[in-house]
Amino acid sequence: MSGSARNGDGNEEDGRPTETVLRVLNEHDPEGLLALGAPNDEYEPEAEHLARLASQSRTITAEVVTEVWDYWFGHAGSFTERASPQDLEQLAAHLEAAVSSVRPP
Repeated sequence: MSGSARNGDGNEEDGRPTETVLRVLNEHDPEGLLALGAPNDEYEPEAEHLARLASQSRTITAEVVTEVWDYWFGHAGSFTERASPQDLEQLAAHLEAAVSSVRPP
């Protein structure tokens, strides 16, 4: 992932919102892919999607996480299938707290 300028996709010039979301996703590693050796940018499409929604003033909720996860992983993803409602809420809360610090006013 580069720090290059990204315009029109909900990211600030330095890409901070996406990087912030990606950092949270990597900490949680919802699909367990990083633990299997996947690269650190494995969740970048999901991070970009969530950062874009946050930049549009969407609150990151468990429902939003599920919507984004199902969009990118479909039936191949297991996180939303096996996660408890509490797990989804915890991830959503962590993401929302992270993006609130970089969300545009």
